[in-house]
Amino acid sequence: MKRPEDIRAAPKEWIALLQVACRFFWEEKIGDLLLYGSQAMSVYMKNPLRSKDLDFLSSQVSYRQVETLADRLSEIKGVEQRTTSAQARTLEHGRMTTFAIELRVNGKPFFVELFDRVLDGRSPSVLQPHILQTRRWGLEFWSPAREAIVVLRLAFRQPEGITRLNAIRLNRFIQENQESLRFKLVREIITEWGIEDWVEKNLVNLYSRNNIRILNDGKIIRGIERKIDGKQTATTASLP
Repeated sequence: MKRPEDIRAAPKEWIALLQVACRFFWEEKIGDLLLYGSQAMSVYMKNPLRSKDLDFLSSQVSYRQVETLADRLSEIKGVEQRTTSAQARTLEHGRMTTFAIELRVNGKPFFVELFDRVLDGRSPSVLQPHILQTRRWGLEFWSPAREAIVVLRLAFRQPEGITRLNAIRLNRFIQENQESLRFKLVREIITEWGIEDWVEKNLVNLYSRNNIRILNDGKIIRGIERKIDGKQTATTASLP
């Protein structure tokens, strides 16, 4: 059977976009730009992940700048610009604006997205104590620390929550960074942001739907084993 074609961009493809985008934002003097999403994970991984989008976080970027960036990115060989858009959503803690650039990268759909809020609409300032200046791929940029990345990847919004793919990727990230990750700090960030119930629900639902657990989840949420076992027992008991 023919293996399905991976529609995600290879690391060398999105890194070329990242390099152009970062240099553009430096020229524009965007001072709070943060690499976000799966690319932030790739910063700390031996082999960067394939991706279908490139995510940034900033409260200083305007739509005009996004349109100019789209033109700049389309100058890269193999990159075709399709559309730019802005979408605003009202979430629990604030109004989030997302700017998106739709591209084709060597024929594959790809999006560059910029967010001005995190989690459920909170100010990016909540990440301030947990960011690091990093040098990789010939660039210097800011990214979340390892512990903050774990928390962000555990806090996907419902109803989707943590997908099977995101769980597999997070487990790979944790495995590669096992010696550097401070799980006590992961717990402290979760408590600091007040999202214990949110993360716990995501972990329980992940196991219920996909039979996958996040590595060291017992160090992240105390007693999660009992919650997962209880969910599994309740599901089994309800079967005809």
